Formats: sequence, structure tokens, C-alpha cells
Amino acid sequence: MIGVDIGGTNLLVGRIEDGKVAERLHTPIAEGCDFNTVIEQVCDQVRKVGGKNIEQVGIAVAGGVDCKTGIVLRAQNLNWDNAPLGQKVAENLGSSVVIENDATAAAWGEFCFGVGKDVNSMFAVWVGTGIGGGLILDGNIWRGPLGTAGEFGMSISSPEIEAAPFRHLEAIASRSGMQEVLSLSNLTTNQLYAGYQKDDAITACIDESARRIGTGIANVVTLLSLDCVVLGGGLIEALGEQYIGLIRDQFTQDVFPAHCKQCEIRTTILGPDAGLLGAAQLASS
Repeated sequence: MIGVDIGGTNLLVGRIEDGKVAERLHTPIAEGCDFNTVIEQVCDQVRKVGGKNIEQVGIAVAGGVDCKTGIVLRAQNLNWDNAPLGQKVAENLGSSVVIENDATAAAWGEFCFGVGKDVNSMFAVWVGTGIGGGLILDGNIWRGPLGTAGEFGMSISSPEIEAAPFRHLEAIASRSGMQEVLSLSNLTTNQLYAGYQKDDAITACIDESARRIGTGIANVVTLLSLDCVVLGGGLIEALGEQYIGLIRDQFTQDVFPAHCKQCEIRTTILGPDAGLLGAAQLASS
């Protein structure tokens, strides 16, 4: 099986054997994120790890998707709308292709193979170039009747009209959001890590990010009464326990009722492989 993770910045392709990534390739997304160019890039990388006879490919993509049709409805950081990703990759490779939202695929990976193996329901939040969410209820992915459940990053964090364009959580708390807030268009995750607790503006921005994510998670747990949340993504992994601690503290302050404070906030053990494993597992089933 082949798993593919198309993020807002990077492309990850892996060959999956016995629930583990046996081989992986990592490359930046083609400049400009042109849809047809990315399709060629994806297929080239898949052939490199999978050879000629590739039967099943699972693709995780950063955006809202229609799993039934294989269409990417909207990929914010790729600037794709109604893009027929599944069809185009299937035609190019001659393979069966399944697509899924990247955070949902990562959630499924952690649920099947990682830190969520011992729970029945969980919510996953992935924080990197953007912010995504994936929801598992009673052992199954919950996409909802309209198919797009889990778009955590597009929830409203600042409802005030004057807060535009910084109304959505992703526009404030993701790396791309911090670039806009700080007016540093080339700000990298490594620079955020280096500046945390050293640069006042960067530190304030990161701390505000953590607080808003914590409040957002509290809203989800208050609504659904979940007992497990899993955090992952490039910023979570880079900034570590101090950042995660702020998220936990804000969650504990905001969640209702107090009974829900027992919800565990865990961190990924699969890292960037979570999306590959989740997508491949979905393709196989």
C-alpha cells in the first residue's frame, strides 16, 4: 500500500508494510501549488516508492474533501477549489485511489496504530502550516451528513467584525497565520522555535496561538464530552511541552462541566507518519 500526505508546504509519500512505513520520500510541494503540477509530482513520488504495479493509494490532503467523489472542495493553503484529485491520480497511476482530509487521516492513523489505540472516540488537532481536526466517534471516522466534519482550523476564534481577516483560528494560530499576524511572510517553524521565549513578539504570538487552540479544544470537548484529544503537526512537535502545556492549561480553564477536565490531551507518537498510515489504511479497507 502507498500512503500520500499533501500538506500546505510539503509532500510525503510512503510505502506501508504491516502497519509501518517501510520507505518514505519527503519533498516540498511544487512552487505555486499548481494542481496539475502537483498531480505529476505526487505520481512521480508514488512510482519511486511503489514501483510499476500499484494497486491502492491513500491520499491525505490539507483541505475539505468529498471522500465519495475524490474531490478536494477547498484547500486553503494550496488554493484549490473543486479539484478532482482522486480521479486524476487514479488515471495517472492506474490504481484505486482514496482521498481524505489530512488531519482526519492522521487521526485515523493514531487511532489504528498510535497513541489512540486504547480509546473508542477521540479528536485530533494538527497544527502546522494550517490547522486541521479529525474526529473518531465509537470506532469510526465521523465526517457528518455533509462529509466535511473536523474543520477545526476554520472555526471562528474572533467573532468581532473588526477582527477580520483574523477571525478564523487558522488565521491566528497556525504558522501561516503567525506569518500574517507578525508581518513576516517567510517565517519558518525553525525560526518560531528559535524565537520562542527569546523574541517578545514571537513569544506573544505563540502563546496566544496556544490559548486559542486550548479554548477551541474546550469547545469541542464541551460539545461532545470526549475523553481523549491528540495533538500533532509541525508546530506541536517543534515547540514541545511548554507550548502544549499552555494549550492544556487553557483547555482546563474553559471546558465545561468540570467533569470534562479529565479528558486526556495526548501528543502524537507517529509524527508525520500518522497521515501516511491513516490514508493507506483507509485505501486498504
